[in-house]
Amino acid sequence: MKKSLKKALLPAALSAALLLGTASVSAAETEDVTMAFCTWTGYAPMFIAQEMGYFEDAGINMNIEIIEDESTYAALLVQGSVQFLATAQDPNIKMFANGAPARYVLAMDESCGADGLVTTADVQSLDDLAGKTLALDTAASSYYFFLTALEDASSLSEEDITLVEMSDTTEAGLAFMGGQVDAAIMWEPELSEALDTVEGAHALVTSADYPETIMDSLVVTEAYAQEHPEIVEAVSEAWYKAVDYMKENPEEAYEMMAGGFEEVTAEDIAGEVEGLVFFGREENEELNNSEAERSIMAISQDMADFWMEKGECETNDLTEFFSLLG
Repeated sequence: MKKSLKKALLPAALSAALLLGTASVSAAETEDVTMAFCTWTGYAPMFIAQEMGYFEDAGINMNIEIIEDESTYAALLVQGSVQFLATAQDPNIKMFANGAPARYVLAMDESCGADGLVTTADVQSLDDLAGKTLALDTAASSYYFFLTALEDASSLSEEDITLVEMSDTTEAGLAFMGGQVDAAIMWEPELSEALDTVEGAHALVTSADYPETIMDSLVVTEAYAQEHPEIVEAVSEAWYKAVDYMKENPEEAYEMMAGGFEEVTAEDIAGEVEGLVFFGREENEELNNSEAERSIMAISQDMADFWMEKGECETNDLTEFFSLLG
């Protein structure tokens, strides 16, 4: 049985802003805002919002910082160095559960095949991983995907496998392609490259088999949400517009999305989008329905309970994390 979440009241200022339809600030009151995320296609519609002027129209001077070291994210939130942070949902939950002042804003995307466990030909089931070497980044959201699959479809625990810690998921993929390990948790574009170039390589399981395990979300610091509810709403609106634009104008959108990253092409974006599902306004409204069986609250509670059991969370009470939803 899923644990239910008590609905938290919106801060008074945010409630008033939503009732009045206030989703922007005046041009004379341009607000400097910083958002951070790593190089990943799932976050790239934010570059569409920037290029199309959606932030500017709302009176926001948006500074997007690309920060690849995800281990620094909690510190950025605590220090207030960034106001908004986009990363995977389970790291967001773990940061909140361990004291970071994060508040959930919206769901951005979910992986449906863009992440996977790739192995050599002799590994035909998860149980065959016993005693094998597997490269992965335990700080990445794909770690939750891996442990969920292992618990669901094998008789093994992670102690039965020789885990080789990598600094990131890309490095894990490269280790597999270099013949250093028997298996690896990787994402695109390394996933497709490994399948194409390594003889006998195959995807044992992918995020398409466990689609709710790798989701990306946007969070905001608690203090900023209380002080600037209209900016939180405006950033949400900019995201929804950007997702709509991407769906209606994919070629132009992929160019803008690639342009925000270094050494990423529109072709790279187009390939990675195939393994992702983006969440616009309608999808977020469905996810935010606390009465639905697979609401964002229920999905997140599964994550929190899982990491609490693993000793990675100090609490699994997500009431305050979702306090902006009402």
